[in-house]
Amino acid sequence: MKIQPVPLNSSFVSNIHDLYGKGGDAWLKNLPDTLNQLSTLWQFSFLNPIPDLSYNFVGLVKMKATGKAAILKMAPKGMESLVTEMRWLKHIGKGVPEIYEFNEMHNAYLMEHLDPGHSLKSLVRAGNDDEATRIICQTIRSIQSPPPGELNFPHLSEFSKAFPLLAGKFDARLLSKAQSLFNDLTLDRTGDVLLHGDLHHDNILASDAGWKAIDPHGYVGDPVAEGGAMIRNALDCLPHSHSIPNSVERRLKIMADELPFDAQRIKAWAFCATALSAAWSVEDHGKVPELVLQVAKAIDQAKVR
Repeated sequence: MKIQPVPLNSSFVSNIHDLYGKGGDAWLKNLPDTLNQLSTLWQFSFLNPIPDLSYNFVGLVKMKATGKAAILKMAPKGMESLVTEMRWLKHIGKGVPEIYEFNEMHNAYLMEHLDPGHSLKSLVRAGNDDEATRIICQTIRSIQSPPPGELNFPHLSEFSKAFPLLAGKFDARLLSKAQSLFNDLTLDRTGDVLLHGDLHHDNILASDAGWKAIDPHGYVGDPVAEGGAMIRNALDCLPHSHSIPNSVERRLKIMADELPFDAQRIKAWAFCATALSAAWSVEDHGKVPELVLQVAKAIDQAKVR
């Protein structure tokens, strides 16, 4: 059966347009044809896109040979991060979904469907933010590995070029502090590991074999950096029972207790990761979300030991 136009949420359409312009608009228009080609190539029936698409198209499919569900992920050509993501998943192998197929021409891959598939965000919404933080710490301990010599993953230090985007759009003192901290944190590379790079609540899903990490960015850098993303997430469901400063301090304290890292270094990386998130928001949408600025200020003022 030929795949018809699929429903796409407005934020996904807007993100693709903002990132790729007319090329992104054309990719969205051709999406049904691309899905038809891939369904023939990989022998699946397309079921539906997942809710809340953001920057990649992700859909649920059923394999014709086995009847089992799988996940299709794709993006416009030029999104090299999708290739990096696939290579990272295949290299790590444990605590991540299995990769079934990859097609470079369509910048798409097919992978294991995780069931039940809810993210750690569900625990935060249920009032179990502390438990969610501990699970992220367990995931950090399980997936970190030495950098693979045969694969070329970018180094975290390359992000330094993002900070100037915040000039005039971010608290000047906080921006100066973030730049200084980041330069210090990326200076010594002797203990660098392969990092997921975006390990937050939305990117850890429940499966019948335990929690698994998805959507890696794939970088090399300081192992402590892996905890940076989760301190600022999940921004759309921070615990209602605590203020933002209190939630930030609780997460930092749990990470310091659960991980073999210095508490001040954990805080420093969390601060830098939040400032970088603000810079990327400026790059993509022209402004810093107010909530991101609030989290940055909370991290800056947090007391850790």
